[in-house]
Amino acid sequence: MRGEIALIVGIATLSAQTASAAGAACPNPAFLREAQSAIAAYDQAGMFSGAVLVAANGKPVLRRGVGLADRELGVAAKPEMKFRIGSITKQFTATAILQLQEAGKLSIDDPISKYYADAPAAWSKVTLRHLLTHSSGIPTYTALPGFFRPRGASAAHAGGVDQAHSRQAARI
Repeated sequence: MRGEIALIVGIATLSAQTASAAGAACPNPAFLREAQSAIAAYDQAGMFSGAVLVAANGKPVLRRGVGLADRELGVAAKPEMKFRIGSITKQFTATAILQLQEAGKLSIDDPISKYYADAPAAWSKVTLRHLLTHSSGIPTYTALPGFFRPRGASAAHAGGVDQAHSRQAARI
């Protein structure tokens, strides 16, 4: 986990430095070499597997998979794959929601249908507070069959990733 965070922070730092120095949509060749070298070092050390996306001026300039998406099945990581990131974003989401409430832009007692028009009728009483406290009763969407399958791919072409995630979800 520390390696993943270090890589993300390092790439973001390089991206920010290069994007401001280059002033164009694409960073200079030295930046790309340095970014690829950093990615390769983490990959060779077995400290990172996943997708890397670096953007400058809102346009992707480096997009690639690194390592394995599924070590058990030997499935290579691809940039278009979905990955389980666990709960690392929950505290940031909660902080943003509470800041919006503090600014008077929403209430955590608002029903989610106020912000999500396609919410099923069964969710009519579910509030933002329920989502923040994990008491909404909404099922975990990542456990649904096919969730991790790349868009447009059939089960046969998913490279075993969907089956691996289904096995993992069954163990939880």
